[in-house]
Amino acid sequence: MGHPNIDPKLARPLSAAKLLCRPLPSDYSSVPKLLHQSWKTNELPAKFEKWSRVCREKHHDWEWVLWTNDDNLNLVRKHFPWLEEAYLELPGEIYRADFSRNLYMYIFGGVYADLDTDCLRPTSAVFKAFDIPNVENTTAGADGNHINQFAVFGRMGTNENFDNSIPNAWMASSPGHPFFLMPPLSVRPRIAKSKSFIYWLFQHVSAEEWTGPVALYNAMLDFNTNGLSKEAVAMAAVGPFASLAKKTKQEIVLLPSHWIYPYDWNVKELRPLCSAEAETFDAKACQERLEVDKKGGISITYWSHTHDNKNDNAKNIDSLSNE
Repeated sequence: MGHPNIDPKLARPLSAAKLLCRPLPSDYSSVPKLLHQSWKTNELPAKFEKWSRVCREKHHDWEWVLWTNDDNLNLVRKHFPWLEEAYLELPGEIYRADFSRNLYMYIFGGVYADLDTDCLRPTSAVFKAFDIPNVENTTAGADGNHINQFAVFGRMGTNENFDNSIPNAWMASSPGHPFFLMPPLSVRPRIAKSKSFIYWLFQHVSAEEWTGPVALYNAMLDFNTNGLSKEAVAMAAVGPFASLAKKTKQEIVLLPSHWIYPYDWNVKELRPLCSAEAETFDAKACQERLEVDKKGGISITYWSHTHDNKNDNAKNIDSLSNE
């Protein structure tokens, strides 16, 4: 008999505190059935609650974790104490939230999705189409003496030179993939430079550049050109997955835009229908305009932009509180 408060039609809620108490994963090649989302607190604005529920419905046999700001700090303190100083010195909570989602992927694996993500189909559709190992399909996880680790991202739009074209709003990974150490490690030299008064006079410090999609884009360029950074290799060799260092082969899969991000916020004519910021926003009409059913993607993100650099965007958060 199930727990009376557990809805079998939804991904089972799992507190971050309980997840942090679990032993680390032992399957390093498969993407686990674990859906991560994050918000300041456990109280979600109405639209976020609605979209999150849809994602949980599409992943009803998964577990679902909603990370809060406090949970993120606990994660850093437990598994990344050497990053705590840099984490606390970041300019605002959105920087820390962006920073933390890399750590979810590295320690636990699974899928991370922003709360303005509307899930259209189960993630298993992507795993099947791209032969990505998960708990239901492990055939791609072994390669002779190596364990293949996968990190999966989506492209937005078709301009590969646009530094926001690989958003960190949706990510999937097997546990222990060391690529996810590269974006957070890149923060430390920035923090050191930012302690200079002159730095703040001449630098525009955006969350996108420090810990968000631009940081992810730059890390991926570096990885594709040079492989793992020396810092990431060194940290992986002494971290919780140190035993994997010489046994794994890391792969990154970048999905075409229609799979994850059919709405490109750079396309101005789509904003009235598809941007959660617009008064004329209409999710159903947006999906029809983009032909998401025909193209077969698994999600769409409405880009609600709940932060302006260091601070909350109160207007956008307020509009999300209305159904």
